[in-house]
Amino acid sequence: MKINPPARFSLAQLPTPLEVLPLSPSPKSGIDIFIKRDDLTGSILSGNKIRKLEFLFYDLVSKKSDIVITCGGVQSNHCRAVAALCAMSGIECHLVLKGKKPGIPDGNYFLDKLFGAKTTFVTVREYEKDINGIMHKIANRYKGRKKRPYVITEGGTDPLGIWGYVKALEEIKKQVTRAKIKIDTICCAVGSGGTYAGLYLGSKMARWNINVYGVAVARNKRYYEKVIFDNCIAFEKGIGKNLGIDPLEFDIDDNHIGPGYGKIGPAETDFIRNVARYTGIVLDPAYTSKALLGLFSSIAGGKYKKGSNILFIHTGGQWGLLPSRGKFSGK
Repeated sequence: MKINPPARFSLAQLPTPLEVLPLSPSPKSGIDIFIKRDDLTGSILSGNKIRKLEFLFYDLVSKKSDIVITCGGVQSNHCRAVAALCAMSGIECHLVLKGKKPGIPDGNYFLDKLFGAKTTFVTVREYEKDINGIMHKIANRYKGRKKRPYVITEGGTDPLGIWGYVKALEEIKKQVTRAKIKIDTICCAVGSGGTYAGLYLGSKMARWNINVYGVAVARNKRYYEKVIFDNCIAFEKGIGKNLGIDPLEFDIDDNHIGPGYGKIGPAETDFIRNVARYTGIVLDPAYTSKALLGLFSSIAGGKYKKGSNILFIHTGGQWGLLPSRGKFSGK
């Protein structure tokens, strides 16, 4: 199904490499794991967020917006990427961050401050209850000062941002076709739901019968199923096509959230250390460590049959690992 995407800036280093992951939870399983290196989309702009922001920044620049308001956790990869793009574009940035203000800026939050972003901290309860309402109140205050604010939802997850991973699915399909690899499942972390929704919608548009397995890292399965479905329906409405969205096809696993969003315990810490030691690939504490650990657990538990080929999306986020370095030094 050929549908022309909206206009976008070319910001990411694409296509990102597709590699064999030289690790397996069960070497005799006969299951091969490939890794899509979306951690290599750039440096400061690395990770999955930049694919979405290519579309969103084109839209906000075309509307002559002069301040961007968005949200996320204190170590949000999305917020860091938005702050960097705003600095590059000469546009003001205001971040609404979930949690307590750190005493010393570190990781992604350090970069947010380095890029000159303004920050507002809200409690987890306030954030989960009405983050969109909070951002729009801030936007209205800027309007009162004759500014032109542009609000980006959490993770850039909306019908426009989702195009980033619709196009990524198209890129993946070209790569595996060229390499003559048959992929049965694509696995990704699910934080705001946009990456999952884009991959799922992309598979429908490409008429590629492939399972998309999402590992929840923040909220429960029911929450994500609703968010993904709502965004898929809004996307469908936007393009004016019936893609055959079926929520029964969503494959969301919420058994690997661990200590909570952005937090890691001994299992995640050991996993990050071992993956780095044996592959040279660095996972992050919020998304990829939990998603790959979830995939390994699923393979070990017999979720996939012998001979399956699985593609794991490395969505980046290594800057967020720095505040957790004490866990790796034994302190």
